[in-house]
Amino acid sequence: MINAKLHSDIFSAARKSPGILLIRCGLLFLLLPGFIAACDQIDMFSRPYVATVNGSKIYLNEYQLQLDQKMYIMPKEFLDQPDYVKRFEDEVLDDMITEKIMLLRARELNISVSDTELENKIKEIKKDYGQDFTGLFAQENVNYETWKNNFGKEMLFQKLIAADVNAGIKISDGEAADYFKEHGDHYKKEARVRVAQIVVRDSATAQKVVERLNAGEDFAKVAAEVSIGPEARRGGDLGFVTKWVMPEPLDKTIFKMPVNKISPIVQSSYGFHIFKVLESKPAKTATFSDVREDVIADIRRQKEDAAFIAWLEALKKKAVIKKQTNIKIKKLTK
Repeated sequence: MINAKLHSDIFSAARKSPGILLIRCGLLFLLLPGFIAACDQIDMFSRPYVATVNGSKIYLNEYQLQLDQKMYIMPKEFLDQPDYVKRFEDEVLDDMITEKIMLLRARELNISVSDTELENKIKEIKKDYGQDFTGLFAQENVNYETWKNNFGKEMLFQKLIAADVNAGIKISDGEAADYFKEHGDHYKKEARVRVAQIVVRDSATAQKVVERLNAGEDFAKVAAEVSIGPEARRGGDLGFVTKWVMPEPLDKTIFKMPVNKISPIVQSSYGFHIFKVLESKPAKTATFSDVREDVIADIRRQKEDAAFIAWLEALKKKAVIKKQTNIKIKKLTK
């Protein structure tokens, strides 16, 4: 559960700006405006490059590093298929060109991410993990500095898109009401429960937890002390969940439980769980006033996606992009 949450916090920050979802790959360096300028000005050894965007170079070593890092998405048997490998190489380069275009646009608009902004955002994520945070990078075989640089780049893209794409998007109440009339079934409220959990690594610890709870100890207190989930600091409170959100064995247990009862121990791939249902709400048909903010958020996401696509295409058409030919690339191997 921790690993899944880590991926959600760390590698999916771009979800807050839907346009970012369209960028499949990322540089391994935080190419903020000052860094781009420095690279362009220094270029001390006339390093070989694979493309230029408005005169700004994408260097061969950066490109090769991206290819090496993204090898994990290519099935090993495809490495002997030249056409497939060529498409893969072209896609990686196209993604780097897209990012370069966005980075240059950020520089043009004087948009950047300060060290303080980056560190403060990382501190927010660390709060959910405490001492487990650093250890999780080793478990996932992820270099912390590499992740930090990538995360800073994603923050920059979010700021750029918010300022240059999303700021002009407006949604009226009339538009939202019309949308709700057409898509009202989508907003029916399913039955849901507010649930807390204690998750531990082994069955022996789980049994001791059950004994403490049966003896009358407070669930939230025990969760804060022993649970390995990031929600432990909230007394194990996961908030409201609907059916089919949790893995099947957990889902079946939660939705059969009465409020304020303690579940039996349930094993999953994350560990050993003990649940407590804190609150239960039945299914109901929603009115527009019930879901107004959800409707507006859905319309906004759709408009942001469309606006991002149009914005990026316009930047690409305006950009002067030159790809080098006869580039010598190291043969891809796993």
